[in-house]
Amino acid sequence: MSGVTAVVVHYGPVEPTVRLVRRIDGYPDEVVVVANDGTPRPAELPSTVDWIVAERNLGYGAAFTAAVRGRTADAYLLLNNDVVLPYPAYRRCLEVLLSTSDTGIVAPVLRYADGTLQSGAARLSRWRRAPQVLIEPGPEPVECEWVTGAVMFIRREVAETVGMDGSFFLGGEDADLCVRARRQGWRVVCCGDAPAVHHRSQVITGPRWTYYSIRNRVWLARANFGPVSAAMSWLGGLLALPRLALGDAVLRRDFTVSRLGLLALAHAWMRKPSRADGPLPAEPLAGRVIRW
Repeated sequence: MSGVTAVVVHYGPVEPTVRLVRRIDGYPDEVVVVANDGTPRPAELPSTVDWIVAERNLGYGAAFTAAVRGRTADAYLLLNNDVVLPYPAYRRCLEVLLSTSDTGIVAPVLRYADGTLQSGAARLSRWRRAPQVLIEPGPEPVECEWVTGAVMFIRREVAETVGMDGSFFLGGEDADLCVRARRQGWRVVCCGDAPAVHHRSQVITGPRWTYYSIRNRVWLARANFGPVSAAMSWLGGLLALPRLALGDAVLRRDFTVSRLGLLALAHAWMRKPSRADGPLPAEPLAGRVIRW
């Protein structure tokens, strides 16, 4: 088995991260945790785990980049702390990643606890280039346009030469990485025969996700497909505002979500930092509306 380093981006309560690290103990050769919230190393963490306290909240992509800097594993495994990755699925994804020299990124098919599909052989819509994840891969590995970064195996050469764009901060960096990797000749594969479970933490599903999903879809389209696709993506976000406002008024009785949507539309046309720059110094920008 080739050298593998697992990277877990931590934010919030330590229990899910500690639980995940213990669950995958013995899978990879090395586990690295990046604490984006400044949490000191938990006493209950296995001694073999490398716990890095980030100087600030780096978001997802920049935290991964910080974790792998200077390391030389043959493959990296990027994990959310709310994912359950069984060992057979881990082995199968790694086998597929290393089976051919042009396979650069692999992910298991990701399901909710009830077995329904959360993310499969994902693609981007034709005109807006909006992410579409509810695509069943079938019972075997299939090539696709992108896979979710919630659990993603990345070949070292892809991490080094393509690299994850941390400027997205939260959401979009996985699709962006896959798009750019494919343009450099790398294959992206979803393993339909390697299921994992995603429980979806509140960090991902809370109101702040509205801001990043709208803003980053525009950034993703503009960076990779040009201003027309970006404008269409922005228009899609604009058309979603009435639905968000209705949900705020009827269900939540709080207009936080629709305010975040407006903020995202305003920020969508600001200058996106380069991959080398990483996230904006003021991130999380969603914190202007709600406190993280």
